[in-house]
Amino acid sequence: MVSDRRSALLGAALDEIASRGTRGMRVEEVATRAGVSPALIYHYFVDRSGLLAAALVHVGERADAYTARSVPERGPGRARLTAVLLAEIQDDPEVRINSAAWGELRDAAIFDESLRPTIAGLTESWVDDLAMLVRTGQADGSIDAARSPKDLGVRLSVAVEGLSSRWLCGILTTRQARAHLRGIIDELL
Repeated sequence: MVSDRRSALLGAALDEIASRGTRGMRVEEVATRAGVSPALIYHYFVDRSGLLAAALVHVGERADAYTARSVPERGPGRARLTAVLLAEIQDDPEVRINSAAWGELRDAAIFDESLRPTIAGLTESWVDDLAMLVRTGQADGSIDAARSPKDLGVRLSVAVEGLSSRWLCGILTTRQARAHLRGIIDELL
């Protein structure tokens, strides 16, 4: 797990990315937000690209943590899958910051090739987690067994990312985004 100091630096980076975007993020501002010198950030992350890549991984760790708090350990696979997906759109400051930072970092990978392997790996891991829940639902009969778990994982993750962008922009309220997500889940499963 990440050390407390490193975690605080990554939290400051995510706050900066969520409020200014990746292009507007400055290492000096992250340092100010964290109450440290920029040298400490370079010590931990070597350069700005290293900080961005580590921030991506930190987004995934935070998402895993708040998802775990939202999802029942037992129950039908479909209900657990729905809870995992809905955990990504909720009125919680940590979730909003995480979602905004993820979207910014994902989009930054369009122009920054160094971020692509990390974003691809994290996305693949998320899709695999969703596919595992689909398989659980197929085994307990709550999800159609004829559907490809991997394909459903991809489609559901894409739906969450698209709805999340509209939600963060204020085009959709949290309630509307969650209602649309429930509708997509019902249609796909």
